[in-house]
Amino acid sequence: MRRKLPPLRALVAFEATARHQSVKDAAEELNVTQSAISHQLRQLEESLGVVLFLRKGRGLSLTKSARQLLPRLTAALDDISGITGEIGPDKGRAIRIGALATPALSILIEELDSLRAVIPDDIPVQFRKIEFDDDLDPLEIDLALQIAPKDLQGPDGWTMELLSPEIYHALVSPQWLAQRGFDRTSVDVAKLEPRDILLIDSDSEQFSQITSWFENTRFALSDCWTFSHHIWALEAAREGHGIVASTDVIARKYVDRGELVMLDFPDFMSSWWYRLLIRPSRERDPAVMAAADWIRQLIGREVYENTDL
Repeated sequence: MRRKLPPLRALVAFEATARHQSVKDAAEELNVTQSAISHQLRQLEESLGVVLFLRKGRGLSLTKSARQLLPRLTAALDDISGITGEIGPDKGRAIRIGALATPALSILIEELDSLRAVIPDDIPVQFRKIEFDDDLDPLEIDLALQIAPKDLQGPDGWTMELLSPEIYHALVSPQWLAQRGFDRTSVDVAKLEPRDILLIDSDSEQFSQITSWFENTRFALSDCWTFSHHIWALEAAREGHGIVASTDVIARKYVDRGELVMLDFPDFMSSWWYRLLIRPSRERDPAVMAAADWIRQLIGREVYENTDL
């Protein structure tokens, strides 16, 4: 039997608008323009032959027909979501977290126990590598942790939040300080040797900034230990081999464990920021939003939300 159905998009637009009693909020939830929502609502009213909304100040009020339709339509859409969610190896419940293969990814991996505490056991969590210039596939990724220039616009179709900037500190192990007779406030750079400084050669911004820390050395920074991976340089510093420049997000675990201490050198803030991307269609999923909160807490957004950076 052929069913006589109104356009599905119009039904979805109506349900979101009626639930919020706002075209603006419905458009944000569905990630479309307000004009698209208004067009779909008119299309539905024409298809049904009834008026569904009345203007009430800046908001909307539901007509009797709309109040009759809303609860049954919400239930029907929830049923469709549940049925389609049962298809596939993860039954549509998996949370897919994308991250660049940077040291920040290791922060997430090391804190899996805290994620386990907020995600139900029957919901799979998948970590997936993404690239800086990827067009994120919403069928493959639900949340993404990226690092990018602060002013770079987020990808279309995603909710983006700036989390925190990269702030660089000079760090060194307590044993290195003890062996050289320094404390964190009294490092005499004129007494340093080239291999007392640990550089990350892939970070040109960091390299240009830290020259100000070592203006009084007797050698060039090009003579220093150089590493192609940030974690390698941090591990070398932890083992007592020298001073490293690292961001607070990445080095936090070493400082918390007392393996590294921050020297009394001026910090500097990079133009790159960590940012969180959320697929709008999953913003109503409590488990997905719990995972988003977990990322926010690990990257330290609360430290910066009241500052003018």
